[in-house]
Parts: sequence; C-alpha cells; structure tokens
Amino acid sequence: MSSPDYQAINSGANDGAIINNDSSRLEDINDDDEEQERLYLSTDSSCPTSAELMSVTTNLPEVDNKIQLMSDSDSIGSPNSQTPLTTATTSRRKQIKSDINETLTKIKSINKEDLKLDTGKYIKSIVYGGMDGLVSIFVSVAVVATGQASIGLLLSIAFAKLVAGAISMGMGDYLGTQADVDFAKGERQRESWEVEYYPEGEKKEMVEIYVSKGIPLEIATEVVDILAKNQKGFVDIMMVEELGIMPDTENEVAWKNGLVNFVSFLIFGIIPMLPYFVLLIVAKTDGLNLEHGNNPTFYTVIALTVVTLFLMGVFQAKTTDSNWIKKGLITVILGVIGAFSGYITVEIVRLIDPTIDIN
Repeated sequence: MSSPDYQAINSGANDGAIINNDSSRLEDINDDDEEQERLYLSTDSSCPTSAELMSVTTNLPEVDNKIQLMSDSDSIGSPNSQTPLTTATTSRRKQIKSDINETLTKIKSINKEDLKLDTGKYIKSIVYGGMDGLVSIFVSVAVVATGQASIGLLLSIAFAKLVAGAISMGMGDYLGTQADVDFAKGERQRESWEVEYYPEGEKKEMVEIYVSKGIPLEIATEVVDILAKNQKGFVDIMMVEELGIMPDTENEVAWKNGLVNFVSFLIFGIIPMLPYFVLLIVAKTDGLNLEHGNNPTFYTVIALTVVTLFLMGVFQAKTTDSNWIKKGLITVILGVIGAFSGYITVEIVRLIDPTIDIN
C-alpha cells in the first residue's frame, strides 16, 4: 500500500475514533446533566415537579417559553462551554423556578385585581352611604345627648333618622345610577346612528381628538381607519374619548347600587348608637336610673366614630391600592369636619334662641 493511501486510511480511522470519543463524551455529559437535575430536584423540595411544570405551562404560554431553556443543550452541554456543568444546570433550574414563581405571583395579583374590580363597582355606594350614615347619626346623637335628653328619647330620634336616612340614600343612589345608565344608552344609540349614516364625520372627530393628544395626523388617521372597521368597538372608543362614558356604565344595575347604599348607611349609622343600646340594656338589667344622655358614654361614641372613620379609609385604600394610613387620616378629618359643622350649627341656633332645646 502506498504511503498516501495509508495516510488517508489512517486519517479516516483517527477521525472515526475522534467522532466516537466525542459521541461518548457528549453522552456522558448528558448523563451527568440528567443526574445533576435529579439531585437538584431531590434536594430542593420547593422546586416545582414535572407534573406541576406541565400543569402550569398548559395554561401559561409565557412559562412554556421559559422552560425551553431546559432543552438548550447547545450552550449547556457543549464541550466548548466555559461554564461548569454543575453550576450551569443549577443556575438553569433556579432560573426556571424563579420564572414560574414570578408568573404565579402575577396570576395571584390578577385574581386580587378581579376581586378589587368586583368590589370597585360598589365602592362609591359603600363609602357614600357609610360616611353619610356615620356622620349624620353621630350629629343626631351628639345634639340630643348634649341637650340633656333621656336615653330613650336619644335612641328614638337617632333610630328614626337612621331608617329614614337609609331609605332616602338608597333611593337616591338608585335614581342617580339609573339616570347614568339611561343617559349612556341614549348616547350609544346616537353615536351608533352617526357611525352608520355619517361615518366620515365621526372618524374626523376621532382624528381631531387623537391629534389634540399629540399624535401625528397621519398616524391618527391610520389608527382611526383601523378602529372604524369594527363598528361596535369604534362606538365604545368614541363613548370614552368623546363623551367620557365608560362602556360598563350601561351594564350597571341601579337597584343593586341602591341596596348597597341602603345597607351601608344602616351598618355604619348604627355604630354611634351602639354604646347607648348597651347602656340602656345594662341600666334595665341593673335597675339604674339614667335620666340624661349627657354622660361618659358620649365620649365612647366619639372614640368609636373616629375609629370607624379610620377603618373606612383603610377599606378604601385596600380597594384602590393607595396609602392606608393617609387614606384613613383623610377620612377621619373629613368626617370630623362634617360632624363638627353640623353640631356647631345646632349650637348657634341654640344661642340665637335659647328656648330651642331638647329636654
């Protein structure tokens, strides 16, 4: 055999040996890779199992893209990789776990956001009715208590105010909400008619609105042309941009808002009366003679009212993601201003005509 032929055969044999060696080495690396993953999973109980990963990735495309890092053998298992195998595998696993935990946290925040949205539909009625009930009944109690009236008379006046105020506030909220719904429906009908029979004029109005927001004319025109292809969606956008009416306004149920306001007024309004209810029960049980409402119980009413105002502010803060201390203090200040102004008004009337009094 000639020397060149021998060298060629020998070179081919060497190449085959190199390929075999590389294949064996890659198989060993992959085996080590799998072993490291098993060890990591067995020592870290907080890491998601394969079933959990499959469950999460079934519903979360974002996480599925992250888990594709596991199959990136080019960077991890490559003989030319500068990162040690153990460190790379552990880092990869930690990254996957971190991404999954981050996504699950986002899901929880979305669920909380849905709950906030559900509560937010009635937050106005809750706060409006609750604040009015708490402050107005407190003023009634304060006026009667400082007027040297009996406990029975105090509770009778306060309870009458409670029921009448709750019904009035509930009906007012119902009528106001229904008026908003009717107005929104009427405007939708008008805008729908204009879009159907005079689309160019409506598109021009929308272009002008977007241009006024700083969007270039060409881009605004292109955006409006795209939006106008869906008539219902275009009308929704026009309702918001042109009239400031949110699409959900038409779906509000007026009687629910009225009922929430009514119940909120009753619940918060009865709070200033509670100490006197307790005092009356104790007095009847122990045979005490309470002729007047001006007693230390009134200071309990003041403290209870202030605490309730603060908690009402905290409730608003939790619903709107604002500072709960600041919101609580603001609510207390506003409530105190309302109550104080009502009480001062009565005292001024008493000074003008001393014969006006409750005995």
